Amino acid sequence: MMQQTPAAELLLAIARRFAGSESPEGLRLRASRVTEWSAAMELARAHGMEPLAAWYLDTDCAGMFAPDFYDRLHATLQRNTANFVLLTTDLIKVLRILRARGIPVVPLKGPVLAVTLFNEIPWRESCDLDLLVRRGDVGRAKDALMEAGYKLDSQLRSDEENATYHWRSQLVLFRDDVSPALDLHWELLPSLFPCARYFDSVWERLQNSTFHDQEILTLSAEDQLFFLCAHAARHSWHSLRLAVDVARLIHMSPDLDWDSMIRAGRNSDGIVLALGLWIVNHLLEVKLPEIALHYANEAIDGKPFASQLLERMMAIAPDQYENSSELRLQLRLAAGWWPKLRCAAGYVLLPTDAEGALRLPASLFFLYYLYRPVRLTAKYGMKLFRMISGEVTRRHAWTDGV
Repeated sequence: MMQQTPAAELLLAIARRFAGSESPEGLRLRASRVTEWSAAMELARAHGMEPLAAWYLDTDCAGMFAPDFYDRLHATLQRNTANFVLLTTDLIKVLRILRARGIPVVPLKGPVLAVTLFNEIPWRESCDLDLLVRRGDVGRAKDALMEAGYKLDSQLRSDEENATYHWRSQLVLFRDDVSPALDLHWELLPSLFPCARYFDSVWERLQNSTFHDQEILTLSAEDQLFFLCAHAARHSWHSLRLAVDVARLIHMSPDLDWDSMIRAGRNSDGIVLALGLWIVNHLLEVKLPEIALHYANEAIDGKPFASQLLERMMAIAPDQYENSSELRLQLRLAAGWWPKLRCAAGYVLLPTDAEGALRLPASLFFLYYLYRPVRLTAKYGMKLFRMISGEVTRRHAWTDGV
């Protein structure tokens, strides 16, 4: 891995501390080398790890800094605590609304994951709520939430929403400018992504749990780990926090059924799980059982894109990554020509809300499928043309020089 700045080394130490692979002494050593604390905290914020950094700097590094810096750390934790309370309150309200209609619902990520991974300490930043319902319950769930004051965040007309369900995996609803947005999923992963079909059977493996005295349904630990790896891959592993989620879940779940997980990973149409395990082992030094380590190394070792992914995770701010890199990674993770073709076709052909801005009448709905390839060609075609032209120019210059 490339040479890291003291701020990046500290952030990695914090991530490893959370994953159980770094000692308090090691974290203090990294902290002692940092001189630009504004840059260090900005890097933590960019990677979604500011509350986690504040927690460990306040506890493991007690007495190392000036009082005003600890005041800043306490303010960060208080702010995130307030956000955690807001999210939790809204989540409980939404769960009650859907439960009153007899709609089974599974909270994803957010405050439930934060509590699962770190008890009651609100270390994990979240800005919205994610819920999973059965596909057949989407309409009822949407109606119940809209009756409770939520609105659809979509450019499509309400009479077109039902026609979009087959290409989407979620609806986004909001209530006001203060309350968190609500992402209503009926698939854990859009069907065009590698390994998406694995999640079709998660409803058969749900577990009962308790969240703030509320009975809730949760993913099994094995499905949760697979989902976090797939979610991170969908977003090109663009931040260290994505790896932290996976690493901490492994640390907190000593009884994971690795045999069934590896079998599921091998039987899926991609290497999404293998990449997640490989990343946390190489980047965060997470110790894996031999069967998991062998599976990850066998699938990923020697693939240049994986090493490049590690470099990029720490080399740039997460908000600088390009969405086009998502497709490139999915194609590399898909196993076989058919999953790759399905993924590419889905990315190029299936419309998004951006196409909804056309406001086509229902009778011309099929034109959304034609408009997306045109829009993508206009967006990326000129960039590709410049890249090709530049390469041709460089080759001609080299030939002329010879």
